[in-house]
Amino acid sequence: MTLMKTSKIIFAVAAVIALGSLALLAPRYFTPKEEDRDIMDSTVKEIKSMVKLCSADIYEEVPIKASIGNRHIFARVTLKGTISFDIERLDITREGDTLHVALPPEEIEILESTDKDSYIVIDTWSDKLMGNSRFTTEEENKIKEKVKQNAIKNIYAKGYVRQARAEAAANLGNMISTLTTKPVKVTDPTPGGKMNKGN
Repeated sequence: MTLMKTSKIIFAVAAVIALGSLALLAPRYFTPKEEDRDIMDSTVKEIKSMVKLCSADIYEEVPIKASIGNRHIFARVTLKGTISFDIERLDITREGDTLHVALPPEEIEILESTDKDSYIVIDTWSDKLMGNSRFTTEEENKIKEKVKQNAIKNIYAKGYVRQARAEAAANLGNMISTLTTKPVKVTDPTPGGKMNKGN
């Protein structure tokens, strides 16, 4: 299958918290009681419950040229997706008075857009004279699935995951620093990301 692709990655990676909650909690984190071990443990738990990392939005318009046997199809599909991070897997530990935060694995989701005309068959043809050039819905879905898997591979190959992880780590560190006067160190165990075997 041959495919050509144009893509647009919108990096909207940010660390977000409820401002009202921050206003209520900030005074507590900046008091002398912060030295207390229980307060620090509570801080770790509340960071996990409050933090939300916004994902990088992905938009791709993919022209497709594919073949099954003697039949060929030329079409276009619009894909949408995200590079996100599961905050439940956020690893926050404490060494002395320093919070160590490890960025969790990325989660990539690529779906066919639900917008109108997100999938258009431009042409189908057969190598055989008067041969059947029709593709079934099942065949088209299999072709689109290959396109989605290839799109995920390209996201890694072009460095989009690396960029998303770098921005997420920086923003996460800045956000957590507003919740505590303690030193915060954010690390990324896999800066280039790690593609799942199924992708």
